[in-house]
Amino acid sequence: MIDVAVETVVSRRDWGVIFSATVLTKGHADHGRRIRVRASISAMSDAPEVGETWAIDGEVLDTAYGRQVDAEAARRVMPDGALVRGYLAFNVPGIGRDRASRLWDAFGDTLGTVLSDERNIPRIAEVIAPDRPLLALRIAAATVAAWRAAASEAAAMAWMDGHGVSNLAVARRVVRILGDEAVGILADNPYILVPLLPWKNVDALGRRLLPTIGATGWDVRRFVGAADETVKRALARGDTVMAPEHVRLSLGRLLKTDRAEVIEDAVQAAERNGALVCVEEGYRAPGAALMEDYVVRRLRSLVFSHAASPVRLLSPSGIAELVADVTPVGRPLHSQQTDAVLRILSLPVACLTGGGGTGKTYTCKVLCDAWERLGGEVLPCALAGKAALRLSRSTRRLARTLARTLGELDERDRLDRVIDDPEADEKTRSAASRKRETLARISTSTLVLIDEASMVDLPTVHAIVRRMPDGARLLLVGDPAQLPPVGFGLVFHRLVADDGITSHLTHVHRQAAETGIPVAAAQVRSRCMPIFERYAGVQDGVSFVAVEGAAFPGTVERVALELGILEGGSIIVTATNDGEAGVISLNEMLHDRHAERTGNEPMRGVLGRFFSAGAPVIFGRNDYRLGLFNGMLGRVTRTFPDDRALEVIFEGESDCRRLTEEHLVDLDLAYAVTCHKCQGSSAPRVVVPIYQSRVLDPSWLYTALTRGERQVVFVGESKVFRDSLALPFAAERRQVGLRWAELAA
Repeated sequence: MIDVAVETVVSRRDWGVIFSATVLTKGHADHGRRIRVRASISAMSDAPEVGETWAIDGEVLDTAYGRQVDAEAARRVMPDGALVRGYLAFNVPGIGRDRASRLWDAFGDTLGTVLSDERNIPRIAEVIAPDRPLLALRIAAATVAAWRAAASEAAAMAWMDGHGVSNLAVARRVVRILGDEAVGILADNPYILVPLLPWKNVDALGRRLLPTIGATGWDVRRFVGAADETVKRALARGDTVMAPEHVRLSLGRLLKTDRAEVIEDAVQAAERNGALVCVEEGYRAPGAALMEDYVVRRLRSLVFSHAASPVRLLSPSGIAELVADVTPVGRPLHSQQTDAVLRILSLPVACLTGGGGTGKTYTCKVLCDAWERLGGEVLPCALAGKAALRLSRSTRRLARTLARTLGELDERDRLDRVIDDPEADEKTRSAASRKRETLARISTSTLVLIDEASMVDLPTVHAIVRRMPDGARLLLVGDPAQLPPVGFGLVFHRLVADDGITSHLTHVHRQAAETGIPVAAAQVRSRCMPIFERYAGVQDGVSFVAVEGAAFPGTVERVALELGILEGGSIIVTATNDGEAGVISLNEMLHDRHAERTGNEPMRGVLGRFFSAGAPVIFGRNDYRLGLFNGMLGRVTRTFPDDRALEVIFEGESDCRRLTEEHLVDLDLAYAVTCHKCQGSSAPRVVVPIYQSRVLDPSWLYTALTRGERQVVFVGESKVFRDSLALPFAAERRQVGLRWAELAA
């Protein structure tokens, strides 16, 4: 293991980080030289910052980028000597190079010790800014707090490393929760790591440490840890409620016992310590239970709030006139849509549902126009970046992702504190005020519109509604037959069961009906086998090409080629990343076809991916600086192998984007995508491979089918399709504790 000083952070991504650093370890072949470090999330606690010191485990090798190490493990260590000055300058707000130098000049090698004791804050303040005592004390206190937190984190990482915990990514989170006493608390009860590490690792550590403090294998800490793991696995499935028999079976397996009395002791210990919440139907996950109960309580408070609203509400006839006035000439609303708009305008909490082609998007556009005409504000948002982009274009308003919305609301709160700070100067307050004007806000007159709401999990809804003041309104728009959220819980699916707040659009408009897709979708929604048209190449409608065995992947490829996938006329929506009809295999096979046909030389990107001009691609994260969003589809127009860069034109844009190596990490081929990945997107023609997979059920089939705009072709085994239709919808299989319809009734 070598120590390095971070010089430059080259790239931060979901998978990890790349940074350059100077080797500090004396005697190492690269001592004093800069090297490049690549580290995955699982190898380190967090992305490093400039000026920090890190211990890196891995071999430094010669690469195309120079000397580089792919870190097997990495942990932050506290700097010593002059490195302390650089650490403070780059990592503690309000210090900077000048003040860091002053501290070093004043305390020298003892600076680290001085910073570890909060009793030294007055001494530190005198050095930082003797002419501004109040500001100096505040910066000094922040400096000591930052140093002690970093020292605690380093100690926790070293402790975990010394006890065989190879995944050190949890150290920073542990310190944030436990503070300075992290190591002592971990030593006393290592089972608090259950939410962050695999049970196998935690239990091995616990069984090794418990005897050293006089405990046995049937200690209450281990019982509660096993219950926490049971809850963790339930949440991973999407459940927030567990049947009693499932809990006991899980505890027995985790504790490696079939003794009923031990399992019962574990259940009782979990109940006493709040690890399980006992209810009539079984046990609720405690954190999820708090969220579910709060969401219900807050939404009902909004429904029954008598707070005066600044929005000028009209009589029913007045609202009808207003809706007619804001409806564009030549694009009249269907009577169902009109009724939905009128009803939603009268409800503080409402849902709008409908299948493909029923006009949900246009209804929302008219609704937003009407609400703003009444004097209200609209905050449109969606879970995925592609869905937010589509919502922006359809409503002609800036729609944000939910993650961005929540981030901006947090930033607004921070700026409010800056503006209200009596010690902040006018320039600082003015800058904060200007920035605040660009951020999302929820006021008493705001209509929060969440599109694709069936995909939104419980924590996200909880985070939104707790920021909604009395008077604000919530509209959830979506299709409950589609795939449920990836995260745990169900909110939208429970609310739409209440006809008192839900408007249903069922009329399929002529343009959509002509494709035959809405009819087939309705049949799948009813768990009926659709009546397929005979496949004859490019044509509107829904077809099934029956094939199995060795001919299956080749048939998927053939149909995709016939539907113009190389020319951009179609896309494959498949169930898995791996396998002969998975994303990886199909993308490689079709990209080879594309390269052969066009003669365009493939360019190697990063992570082993190849791209060439004309290839379809999908962007994999939200980059607000560039205006690129997770799920955006595009096509490569040009490659620059020497610069490791691409030129891409994305759907709905007229100009090409140049993507450098930094962004190629988030780019992938998009001949084939998973159904989850393209939820919220669509294509003119869609090919859907049908093969055995645990994810196939009616909601998966329905979601894949409704990605098509003109034509959908299923390819595979009809028995697998029919068996999948016989299963419950994914949302129906979730066990959740949110109760709304019962209360509404």
